[in-house]
Amino acid sequence: MKNKIAQIKLFIQKHKTLFIVLAVLKVLLKVGIVLFFVAKANGAVAQNANKLLREGNKLYKKEKYNNATESYAKALQLAPTDVRAYFNQGDALYRLNELDKSKEQFTAVTKASKNTDITARAHYNIGNIHYKQEKWEESAKAYKESLKLNPKDEDAKYNLMMALAKIKKEKNNNKDNKNDKNDKNKEDKKDNKDKDKQQNQQQNKNDKQQQSQDKQQDQNKQQQQQQGQISKEQAEKLLDAIGAEEGKVQQKLGKEKGKPQKGKIQKDW
Repeated sequence: MKNKIAQIKLFIQKHKTLFIVLAVLKVLLKVGIVLFFVAKANGAVAQNANKLLREGNKLYKKEKYNNATESYAKALQLAPTDVRAYFNQGDALYRLNELDKSKEQFTAVTKASKNTDITARAHYNIGNIHYKQEKWEESAKAYKESLKLNPKDEDAKYNLMMALAKIKKEKNNNKDNKNDKNDKNKEDKKDNKDKDKQQNQQQNKNDKQQQSQDKQQDQNKQQQQQQGQISKEQAEKLLDAIGAEEGKVQQKLGKEKGKPQKGKIQKDW
């Protein structure tokens, strides 16, 4: 038994290199098998993702944008880094007027894509979204980014000019509105001033009329008082007349005092 063990050890020592090679081959075989199945699985996943992308594209052409977005979403679940799925999803969402979600998809493309042309197109579409939302500054910025990557894009140049024209018009409108507001404030101040002036004039007129009325009333009162008063000569004549009349009455009473009363005398029983 001991001799057999010794012989085995001697054999291993003589063929040590062979055993190392066999061990390495065994490991490589295992790794190869794992990679094979991983690649096969990835291939199946990629194949399914591509299938979903093709289905989404067919639905997009038929203008079934809701169904198309569902297909693209499933494709992204299988292939989260697939730039094509992000881009096509962004297109479909734009057609559905879900602009913010569409912008998110195209922004993801600009961060993930290494293809200059695709990135330029993504920036261009972001510019279109901002333009539709009337965000002229953001729109112009996106078009400029697109032109940096593709300076020959005539559509991007034209849209950039349109966005810049909108920016200029908006600034002019803001300036005109500000001037109109200032002019209105001036007119309001002038109107208030004229109104105050008219009110003061009317008040002065009313005061004058009141003064005139008061003066007229004073004059009428004085006339009435003057009409109610008599002169000293008139008073003396009036007193003389009253005195003469009283004298006549006294004389009449004196004459009638000695006369007997007329009529029957009642007998005193």
